[in-house]
Amino acid sequence: MNSPNITALLAGVPDPTQEQMMEMRKAAGSYTVVLLRKGPVPRDDEARNTELQFAHLQHLTKLTMLGKLALNGPVLHDHDILGISIYAADLNEARALAEADPKVQAGYLTVEAIPWMSVPGIR
Repeated sequence: MNSPNITALLAGVPDPTQEQMMEMRKAAGSYTVVLLRKGPVPRDDEARNTELQFAHLQHLTKLTMLGKLALNGPVLHDHDILGISIYAADLNEARALAEADPKVQAGYLTVEAIPWMSVPGIR
């Protein structure tokens, strides 16, 4: 895999002014990052795994439809963290929403919630 040429990449973008950075900072929002880690319950019942995965995805989809879940997805390699979610909610609400997930309630996943701030990205 080739590494990107970071110097060339950044050279093509003008340096932001202090005013531009302050404007972006004004647009920053508060979010909560939720890290989903493997829980203590064994996953040896395939039928239960399938049922809980469907319920898990339904839960996350509903949260997205409500505007509470801004970004969400699984980690794509073997890691202690299995999924990462960005909630458009304060710490207490995001933790409650994440802990209501059927896979969390079943002990398949555990929740770590961290307050976070971000400026809007430009795409």
